[in-house]
Amino acid sequence: MKHHIANPAATALLCAAATVIITGCSPDSTGAGAKSTSSAARTNHPFDTMTPEQIDNQAREAFESTTSMRLTGKASSDGRQVEVDLAMDVHGSCNGTVDNSLGPMHIIKKGSLVYVKAEEDFWRATFSRGMTTEQAEEMVALFKGRWIKPPTMMSKTLGRMCNGFHVFSEALSPVSDGNPTREDDATVGGRPVAVLAERTTTETTTLYIAKEGKPYLLRGTVAGGNEPVDLTFSDHNKPVDTTPPPPDQVLDPTKLR
Repeated sequence: MKHHIANPAATALLCAAATVIITGCSPDSTGAGAKSTSSAARTNHPFDTMTPEQIDNQAREAFESTTSMRLTGKASSDGRQVEVDLAMDVHGSCNGTVDNSLGPMHIIKKGSLVYVKAEEDFWRATFSRGMTTEQAEEMVALFKGRWIKPPTMMSKTLGRMCNGFHVFSEALSPVSDGNPTREDDATVGGRPVAVLAERTTTETTTLYIAKEGKPYLLRGTVAGGNEPVDLTFSDHNKPVDTTPPPPDQVLDPTKLR
């Protein structure tokens, strides 16, 4: 049985979309936000006559018509954890935060324009490579807590975390055989969902697919591996606010002497 979304390779791609800092994943299938309901409660819903693969295909088709969404949750890799809260669209625009061990970084991106704001630990780690300690601290003092319009190369690097839709499109390809099963229905954020699970010897990938409105994927988790992840998807087709910070709050490093 071909499985389009619920497999470890696809999950890794979903996590890559969330952040350029972390590239692997796997989440807790019993985390907060999803409440189980008995299978006996399923009544008169089109999903009830579908196979798990058909429900999975419904979620894929719903995504293909989506122009924007908000991604929130956690992922960890190599002992590092990242928390993400990022709205993004098909054009590569985004607005939100990515928080790793260096603290949160807020990013706003529209087209090639990127603005970021972070605290001193983030900038210290950035400038410690290639600068003396004194030079790095001077830059940290200038950058910390301020909106920055990064130089071209840094803008491209940071902007990659906003390319989620491209990564999701790749993840939706049938990359492996799977054996998904339908579990008891649940709720995510108060919305009823059908729950699909795919198990390997080490991991369980779980998908929560909306039963009301379009069958959007509302949550995805992978549990049991070494790199847990729990991602929630919301605000489908809601425009992303890409309003730039006020000019007097933006520092352009290229204009520094």
